Amino acid sequence: MDLFSIYFSRNLKVIIAERKGKLPVRILATALRNLESLGYTFSTKLIDVLNTWERDRFVFWFEQLMEEIRKMKGINLKEILVYPKFPKRKMNIQESKFYLNALMHSWRQQSFEQEQRILLLNKLQLRVIHLGSEADFYQVGMNLLTAKSALSPVAKEQLVWFATKYEGWSAFEPEAGQIPVRENAAVYCAALLKAGRASVEQFQRHLRTATDILRLAVACSDGDVSLKENTRFRSFTRSERRVIFALLENASDPLEDLFRYKGSWQRLAERLHPGEYRYRYPVAVAALDQLRLGEHPLTFHGRVERAFEQKDNELIVETLAERPGEMVGQLDRMIRSGVPVQQVIGKMETVEEKVSTRALLRVLAHFSTRTQFQVRRSFFPQGNTANLYVSTQPLPPLNVEDVHAVISAVEHTLLKRFAVLPPLGNVYIDERLQEFSVPSGKRRASESLRALSLASWISLPTGDTVRFFLSWREGLGREERIECVNSDLSGVLYDSNWHDMGQTTRTPLQSNEYVAANSGLKVTTPDGTAKYMDLHLPSVSKLGARYIVIMVNAFRDNAFKDLPECYAGWMMRQAPQSDEMFEPSTVQERIDLTADSRSCIPAIIDVQERRILWCDFGLKRLPKAHPPMGDNISDLALIARAMTELKRPDLYTLFMLHAKARGTLVETLGMANLVFTAELESNRVAEVAEYLTEGPPVERTVITPLEQEYIMKQFL
Repeated sequence: MDLFSIYFSRNLKVIIAERKGKLPVRILATALRNLESLGYTFSTKLIDVLNTWERDRFVFWFEQLMEEIRKMKGINLKEILVYPKFPKRKMNIQESKFYLNALMHSWRQQSFEQEQRILLLNKLQLRVIHLGSEADFYQVGMNLLTAKSALSPVAKEQLVWFATKYEGWSAFEPEAGQIPVRENAAVYCAALLKAGRASVEQFQRHLRTATDILRLAVACSDGDVSLKENTRFRSFTRSERRVIFALLENASDPLEDLFRYKGSWQRLAERLHPGEYRYRYPVAVAALDQLRLGEHPLTFHGRVERAFEQKDNELIVETLAERPGEMVGQLDRMIRSGVPVQQVIGKMETVEEKVSTRALLRVLAHFSTRTQFQVRRSFFPQGNTANLYVSTQPLPPLNVEDVHAVISAVEHTLLKRFAVLPPLGNVYIDERLQEFSVPSGKRRASESLRALSLASWISLPTGDTVRFFLSWREGLGREERIECVNSDLSGVLYDSNWHDMGQTTRTPLQSNEYVAANSGLKVTTPDGTAKYMDLHLPSVSKLGARYIVIMVNAFRDNAFKDLPECYAGWMMRQAPQSDEMFEPSTVQERIDLTADSRSCIPAIIDVQERRILWCDFGLKRLPKAHPPMGDNISDLALIARAMTELKRPDLYTLFMLHAKARGTLVETLGMANLVFTAELESNRVAEVAEYLTEGPPVERTVITPLEQEYIMKQFL
C-alpha cells in the first residue's frame, strides 16, 4: 500500500510532474485504447503532462496503473485488453492520430471537464482518471479520519498508512471531536501506539470512555473494533500498558462500561497485569478489582428506569440529557409517561448539537406515524442490521399537537444545521426517493460496492416475468482463495395477510404452465457463475399470493460477502425459461450482497404493487429444516412482514431539508444544478437533463441512491 494505490483506488487520481521528454503518439494512443477496454480514460490535463514523459518511464508507470485496475476489478487483463502485448504491439501512426483526435473531440463536446467522472466516447461511458495534487491527497486522509461511519477493512488500512507512513501527516494532531466515529478513533490511535508515537494527551481527546479504551486494545490486537466478536488479546509492552492505564485512570465513570463488556475486560486485564500499577493508577486498578469481584454499579439505564418508576418528570429529563443520543430515542416514551412535550423539546434543544443527523432523521420517521394506532413495531437495536427486533406490544396514538410539536422542533434543528453548509444552487428532487432509506453506515468490505440502503423499495421494470438472479465470481477473496461455492436460491410465497402459500421449486420446470422456474445448477456466464429463478407474476397473483420472499443459502463457511464479487439483480423476461440472452453483468438493476451470513433474504417482491424491497438481511443461522417447515416458516413470515412495514428515514426527507436550508427547489431536470434521482443509473438521468436544458450548458451533479459514501459525507 502506498500513495499511488490509495489515491487511485479512492479518487481515480494520480500525482505526476511534467518532464522534458516527448511521448510517442503510438505509445499514448495504444495505452489509452487499452484503458478504454477496461472502462477508463485520461483527462486532458493528465494527457498534457504525460506527453512530456519519456517512453520507458511512461511504460513503467502505465504498467503500475494497470496492475492497480486489475486488483480493483479482479480481472485477467490479457483476456480483455485490445493490445495485451503492449508496448511490443501497438497501433500504427494513422490509427493513433485518429484515436487521439476522436478522444479530444469527445472532450470538447463535454462542457465541464473539471472533476468530471464520466466521458462519453463512441457511446461508451468511460470513468475519467484525473491529475491530482498533494493537497487533494492530504484531503483523502482527512476524509478517512472524519468519516461519519465505520470504515471498511481496506479503508482502515489506508487510515493506518496515513497515520504512520505519510510524511505530510507526521506533524498533524486531530482536535477533539475531529474523529466522529469512535471505532475509527480507536484504529487511528492504535496505529500510533504500535508505531511508538503514543501521546496520552492526544489520545484523551478521542478515547474518553472505558469502551473507547477497550477498542484501542482490540485494534492493537487486530480484532473487531465494533466489539461484536471476541478478540484474542496479544501481549502488550510496558509502555503500551502504561498508556492504557493512564487513559482508564482519567476515563469518566468507567465501571458501567467495564461491566457492559465484562468478559472482554477480564481477558484484557490478564494481559495488562494491573497489580504492577496499583499505586501509579489507583482508580483504574480499583475499577478492574471491582469488575473481578462482580460488584455491579448502578448503570445509566438503571437510573433511567428508576426515574420512570418514580414518575419524576424532572429526573427523567435530566438523566436522559446526560446522553443526548439516548434521549432522542426515548422521546416517545417520555411523552407517553406524562412528561410535558414542551419540557421535552426544551431540554432537547439544549443538547441538540450532540445528536447526530441520522438520529434526528429517525425521530422524524418514527413520529410521522405516531398519530395512528400501531399494532406492532420493528427496529434494529443499536443500529445492528443483523438483529431485527419485532415488538407485538401495541402503541396507542399520541396527541396530534404533541406529534407536530416534536416534528417541528426536529426539523428546525436540522434546517439550522444544514443552513451553514455551502449552497446547493437549483435542486431537483425525485419524489420516488420517499421509497429509499437513508444510508445506515453499515460496514462494507469496499466503498466501491454497488450497495443500496436496507428497506428501500424499487419499482420493477415493465413485463410479466421477473428473473431474480445471483451472480458471483470465485477466486481470490479478502483473505483466501474461494472456490466451488454452492448455493440454493428459492422463493417463499405469502398472501396479503402473510399466510404461507408454499415454496417455489428448486428444479427446472418443463411444463408450459409456469408459476416459477429455477435454473437448478449453476449457470456459467462470461464474467463468472450465476443462479436464477423466473417468476411469472400474473400466475403468482392468480394463486392469491402477494409477496415472494427470496431466500439464499450458501453451503460452506465462506459467506457470499467474502467472494471477490457477488451481487443480486433482476431483469424482465418474455416467459420463464425463455431463450433470451442471459448476461447478468449487463443488467442495471443489480446490487452487491453485503449480508455477513451464509443464509440471507436479499429481497422481497410485492407482486400486487410490482415493486421489490431490497433487504440484504442476513439470518444468524440456517433454517432447521430444508426446505423450511413449521416454526421456521412462521419466523420467516414475521421477519419478512416486519421488513415490509419497517419505517426508516428516507432520502426524500433528507434532501428536501437540505434544499430548503441551502438551495432553490426547481420542477424540471433541465433547470437543476443538483439532481437527486431514484434511478439507479446516473448517466441516463444526466443525458435526459442535458436534453431538457434550455440556454447555456449547466454544470450539473446527479446523485442516485447507490452513492452511499457521497450521501453520508455530504448530507449526513
